[in-house]
Amino acid sequence: MENISPLSQDQLSNLNQLIDTLQVDQLIWANAYLSGVIYRNKELVTPELSIPKENSSEKFTILYGTHTGHSKNIALDLYDQIKALGFVVNLSALDEYKKNDLKKEKNLFLIVSTHGEGEPPLQAEAFHKYLLRKRAPKLADTKYAVLALGDKSYKHFCKTGIDFDGAFENQGATRLLPLQKSDVAYEEIADQWISSIIEKLKKIKTKSSPSNGKIPNTTIRKKFSRSNPYYAEILEKTQITSTDSEKEIYHVEISLEDSGIQYEAGDSIGILPSNPVELVDLLINHFEDDPERIVRIGGKDLSLFRALQHKLEITVLNRELISAYNTFIKNETLTQLINNEEDLEKYLYGTDVKDLLEDYPGNIEMDQLLNILRVLYARLYSISSGPSANADEVHITVASVRYQNKDRDRNGACSTYLNDQINIGDYIPIYIEKNEAFRLPKTDKKTLIMVGAGTGVAPYRSFLQELEQKSEKVNSWLFFGNQHFKKDFLYQIEWQKFLQKGILAKMNVAFSRDQKEKEYVQHQLKENGKEVFQWLEKGAHFYICGDKQNMAKDVQNTLLEIIQTEGGITLEKSKEYLKDLKRKRRLLLDVY
Repeated sequence: MENISPLSQDQLSNLNQLIDTLQVDQLIWANAYLSGVIYRNKELVTPELSIPKENSSEKFTILYGTHTGHSKNIALDLYDQIKALGFVVNLSALDEYKKNDLKKEKNLFLIVSTHGEGEPPLQAEAFHKYLLRKRAPKLADTKYAVLALGDKSYKHFCKTGIDFDGAFENQGATRLLPLQKSDVAYEEIADQWISSIIEKLKKIKTKSSPSNGKIPNTTIRKKFSRSNPYYAEILEKTQITSTDSEKEIYHVEISLEDSGIQYEAGDSIGILPSNPVELVDLLINHFEDDPERIVRIGGKDLSLFRALQHKLEITVLNRELISAYNTFIKNETLTQLINNEEDLEKYLYGTDVKDLLEDYPGNIEMDQLLNILRVLYARLYSISSGPSANADEVHITVASVRYQNKDRDRNGACSTYLNDQINIGDYIPIYIEKNEAFRLPKTDKKTLIMVGAGTGVAPYRSFLQELEQKSEKVNSWLFFGNQHFKKDFLYQIEWQKFLQKGILAKMNVAFSRDQKEKEYVQHQLKENGKEVFQWLEKGAHFYICGDKQNMAKDVQNTLLEIIQTEGGITLEKSKEYLKDLKRKRRLLLDVY
């Protein structure tokens, strides 16, 4: 095979010989070690690059609508690459874009996510409504392309992007590229989408854009992401619930030293897990297959066992997988399940690929199953450390997911990977997941109401550490809930210190199992409804972090009730009040 690497043939041969002798943990260590060497080498620079003149014959506009910041980052990448070709390019968030300019656009690129159950992110809400109305402008002279971000585990996958793509077409615009939909692991698809655009633009680039300048030498900074994680060392791992607690929750500290990675309070960390060995064995035994058989996944050859443990999603199901599976087995009962929204949602909860094979057996081979399995996706954990207070470290709070279903023990792919398999000194693949939708207020005087149950309290530790470190003026109120005061009071001593220092003004707790009648955080909110409403009226930012299905919904319903009761207004006006808080980014959610 031709050597296309920057190494000599001897160097490449020596490297391959060494790799063949290394175990997985040794390879992980080597990866982290080499990353550190790269970052300590200050002589690594980019070559001088040409700056093209602007080519005014073609102008482009890039619009983005984002909830957490992913669409914005992709838009910035596209902007840089189009600008480098010498074209005039405008970049704008959808909520800052002048709608009257739309009919003037000749070349338009849109990157947008879908939020909740098929809803546009708040940033895109007004533009979405404008473009889908009956009197939307005609766009016969506009060429466009849409990149839609979403999550295939939701019914309305990429709905907002689909809406925009269809609306542009309905108004007479011409597609430059087909609609591109991307799942949670969006980086590779986004890069391909941008590359397709750039290739098209290179073809129309005129000869009037010669080089006329130089870009100064700059140090290379590697960009770590879901598809290119950083291997970080575990510095500390401590169980912070009692050993006799029903909950097993760990505080984990991770090194970022020499990585160049930065984060903000409110961000999350993405961790690429390994699937439980027990489940991998069950699947291989189901097909009576050879775990060492070589299979090809994502263009790479590896053993069947490694593919199932490290590359493919097997612990959870989604609608797309079940539908694809049914194209092989053609089971009428499964077809009925797929078509019944309520029953399908119930079935998806807590079931895995082995369940699917047993519940709906049929004629499918292992290789066919491998082809329809989703790529193993990263699990996100809210960061529980303030970056200013913890130089070169990031902390997370991890609850082990363990339960029984259909007479079989189930383990969360990432939580038990971290809490059971990983030890201090081990390395894990991570990246920072920016979350622009969960930030501290930018105002000089910060007023916060923070609501979290269980590990949902993690980002508030980050907030308060950051506020303390920066000595900012703050008036904060924490509502925390868990099962037992003596067993599950996470970070209790730290909250007490924040209260003593005045960083935390008030704290209310709800421990659901310490009395006969269960009490949750929403009950504490309701009991303090009058003061909560007073804080809101004075401009407080209201944060919710935790379980999306139950806690977050209950807290929002309680908040709605407080607004109606204490504000003395109708239910409809209360809903508008709540919606206005979201529009102004004063009601912020980090839910899962």
